Amino acid sequence: MPEIHFDRFYRYDDLTRLLHTFAQEYPNLAKIQSIGKSHEGRDVWLLTLTNFQTGPDTEKPALWVDGNIHASEVTASTANLYFLNSLLTRYGQDQAVTEALDTRAIYLCPRVNPDGAEWALADRPKFIRSSTRPYPYDEEPVDGLVGNEDMDGDGRILQMRIPDPNGAWKACPEDARLMVRRDPVESGGQYYRILPEGLIKNYDGVTISISRSKQGLDLNRNFPVNWRQEVDQHGAGPYPLSEPETQNLADFIVNHPNIGNAITFHTMSGVLLRPYDDR
Repeated sequence: MPEIHFDRFYRYDDLTRLLHTFAQEYPNLAKIQSIGKSHEGRDVWLLTLTNFQTGPDTEKPALWVDGNIHASEVTASTANLYFLNSLLTRYGQDQAVTEALDTRAIYLCPRVNPDGAEWALADRPKFIRSSTRPYPYDEEPVDGLVGNEDMDGDGRILQMRIPDPNGAWKACPEDARLMVRRDPVESGGQYYRILPEGLIKNYDGVTISISRSKQGLDLNRNFPVNWRQEVDQHGAGPYPLSEPETQNLADFIVNHPNIGNAITFHTMSGVLLRPYDDR
């Protein structure tokens, strides 16, 4: 049995070993393959889950499942791993699971965006929206705050408080680690402005602008359906499927017309979104 823990997040090498171990332990129910490379050259792993003794996956109705297309949404990978573990360990014991794998196929891609996840899980993490490829420009920011980066090396990306007599925040009287709003008419105390943790370039002592992220892509907006240009939808990329991660998914899905349903895991909003629910 693969040793799997749901109280931690797996970095790429550990995730790769774990997925291959599942495929080795359950050869009649799981096969692993790379469906392509990421921007930085990592394999994007996919597991095909079905009872291969009852027929090939391509001849069965199939479900597509994926997660972690956004860099820091690593809990989506964990949800995929939980689903994977539940299916394989309950086969032969749970009637619904057994029937599902005997008669259906499941294509599971637990980490669509391995590059972004590695940045998020690094010893000194950096938060980006999605892909690590610079877009729409590749110049380094000249002025202002380059935020969402672990500057003190504690493994977390938090917020910074900067003393400012005109700041809108002050330390909480009960716990100085917390910040509370300053009353608009209050004066004479120690006040702060709050900014995302990051590096301020060319600070003039007064003005701090927030620089746009150099990594401005949103892979979730790079698919053909409802694609719009950068002026209308930030991060959508220069054209649909311009990025290897989205191209990997599109190629596999188009070449598997037996896929009739799909679930993609995210970690925002706590809602269930269905196709065309934006209309």
